[in-house]
Amino acid sequence: MMPGPGCWSVSVAAVFILAVAVSQVRGGLYSPDEPLVSLAGATRSLLLGSSSSWLAEFYASWCGHCAAFRPTWSALARDVQDWRPAVYLAVLDCAEESNSNTCNEFGVTGYPTLQFFKAFAGSPSEGVRVPASSVQEIRQHIIDRLEEQKESPPPACPPLEPISAPELEQFFANNNEAYLAVIFEDAKMYMGREVALDMVQYEGVSVRRVVKDQTDLVEKFNVSSFPAGFLISKNGSTSRINLGEETRSAYAKFLRSLPGVQRGKHALIGWSETSLVATESPKRQADSAKVYMADLESALHYSLRVEVARFATLDGERLKALSNFINVLRKYFPARPYLRTLLNSANSWLRARAKTKVSYKDFEDVLNNKNQAQKAVLSSDVRYVGCQGSKPQFRGFPCSLWTLFHVLTVQASEVATLGRIRPAPREVLLAMRGYVQHFFGCRECAQHFERMAQESMRNVRSLDEAIVWLWERHNRVNKRLAGAQSEDPAFPKVQWPTAALCPLCQSKADMSWNLPSVLDFLKAHFGKKNLADEYLEDEEVLLEKQKTAHNATQKRDKRDVTDEEKKSEIIQNRDDTENTLDDPREDDDEEKSDAYDKKPEAHPHQRPSIIKMKHVSHLQVEEEILDLDSYGPNMFPSRSLQDSSLHKGNHALHPKTLVEPRDAEFDEAAVRDRLLKRGVDANYLIGVVVERGEVNWKGRWVKMLEVGFSRLDISLCVVLYFLSSMCLLAMYLYMSLRTRCLRQRCSYLQV
Repeated sequence: MMPGPGCWSVSVAAVFILAVAVSQVRGGLYSPDEPLVSLAGATRSLLLGSSSSWLAEFYASWCGHCAAFRPTWSALARDVQDWRPAVYLAVLDCAEESNSNTCNEFGVTGYPTLQFFKAFAGSPSEGVRVPASSVQEIRQHIIDRLEEQKESPPPACPPLEPISAPELEQFFANNNEAYLAVIFEDAKMYMGREVALDMVQYEGVSVRRVVKDQTDLVEKFNVSSFPAGFLISKNGSTSRINLGEETRSAYAKFLRSLPGVQRGKHALIGWSETSLVATESPKRQADSAKVYMADLESALHYSLRVEVARFATLDGERLKALSNFINVLRKYFPARPYLRTLLNSANSWLRARAKTKVSYKDFEDVLNNKNQAQKAVLSSDVRYVGCQGSKPQFRGFPCSLWTLFHVLTVQASEVATLGRIRPAPREVLLAMRGYVQHFFGCRECAQHFERMAQESMRNVRSLDEAIVWLWERHNRVNKRLAGAQSEDPAFPKVQWPTAALCPLCQSKADMSWNLPSVLDFLKAHFGKKNLADEYLEDEEVLLEKQKTAHNATQKRDKRDVTDEEKKSEIIQNRDDTENTLDDPREDDDEEKSDAYDKKPEAHPHQRPSIIKMKHVSHLQVEEEILDLDSYGPNMFPSRSLQDSSLHKGNHALHPKTLVEPRDAEFDEAAVRDRLLKRGVDANYLIGVVVERGEVNWKGRWVKMLEVGFSRLDISLCVVLYFLSSMCLLAMYLYMSLRTRCLRQRCSYLQV
């Protein structure tokens, strides 16, 4: 299954050797010297809308199957490197949390995943899955996908369909090439198309295929055996290509050696400048005799925030598997207080939605303690100690996950010993099985574990047997993966525990295991007393980080909403202003409208307050439109200091009607006093007519606007109006009833 128990090392000395240097390395399985493109940081811009086709591998550097597939992918990249720029090969390490959202967007649910993107692809959903098989099979898949792009092929891709007889006759009339190489082959053969793609970067020669069923051309060239090649020159000569062997490499070598054939100038995409160089932090010194809580919390962080996050929706068996996993963690994981609170909340949340479909986004809100209603927090990153590898791609998550489940089986036994609850013997094992089956990214590893579970897990009858069963299967995995690509050279996969850790566990005579001693060792090694807290981040610090991230998210969301509202309001204000100021009788009004359109940002918070004013002159009386938002700061400088944004550009808007306070003989205090005597709030703006540089109060047209009325004022008015209406109605009913009674009384007396 998983790549070995990182905590099962040979000696503490090996760990000390690892702690010596800090170096600049690139994470992942591949390096920049390979003909590959790293998609880190630029996945969308490279795969989508490109004029080239792409075959991308999404992998996890800790995945044993991915490590085993690495030589095949590297060999394929070298084999088809001359097919660029028609086709590129790319890689993305989904084990890096910075890439996990991208991997989820492209629908990656297991590793490795190969996806082919045709030229000018528009969305991640257009990626076509390609089986991770041999170099030859993947190469043929690429050709099949290229042939399907008949409507919009990559511009650099040569024609891959068989050439027809008319096209052959007119070839040199329609092309500038010096040579045409024609390869006759069976319809199921790929060599002709492979040679054509091998010559993508070369100029002066074209390669086309003719299939065996094209009898007219087969007879014309007198072909009796397949494959067979012919070289047609522009001068009309035709000759048989005689090679020692009819192979793809032999044809490519021959064609590249022809006179006048040379490599063209193509701007090829390299490894990618967006791929960051990761700086390794100093190695954390670890004691192989201890189990580190930092490894266990790292396993929780990665499994819940990265592995489970690959599935946008959770329902059915997958939701049940997650619920069982969280429930086991809640019951047996030796969590710190805040983490325990979070696990209890997550368990309750999942139990309440057991028969529904939930989105991971909602589950993530629970993990992030979105409501911040209680002190609950999950570690914000991974921090491997005992599971630290000599390179980033070694050990890490698989090691920590193995360690986590070993601890859970032992803790279940300890809980039963204390008599608090009676766990089911296979409860932890079944939870592990469900998690691996539905969430573990290395699908081949998951299949191996499932086969082991089907073999013997049902035979487990006690909690002690569960501890031993998991230990035996772990050693079986170690034996299978010993010497594999995923093995860390500094931590060989050996049968564990070693004699140095447990002298009584294995007989020196026949190397057989002493199961009672092994069980005692496992209980002691994975028990609470052996859990080390070194390198753990304090929960209060984690909680503060969580609150900071939560507040930042809220501010960002609020800012996004506010920006959208402001944008909508500015557009609405502009439209309203254009409609209000559009008066064909006044050229000045058009100038004001244009000026306002040029600076909509000067009025972002409120709509313009417009007031009509009479402009008195000796020749005519005409109406002007005055923008009080611009007029107010000039007439009342004390108000303009409160909002400097409203003080700019006013004179340009209203050159005729605005007068600077220092130039106009206007007693603002006297005006305010007169307004107060009339019972008017002097804070309201008033419209004043200006004529020939003086304030003219004759024939003035005054209207109070501004923002003096709030929503509360209007609400109170409505309430008072409603109450007064009800009182009047009650009075009417009372008087009507009283009048009727009086009439009836009078009638009775008369009788």
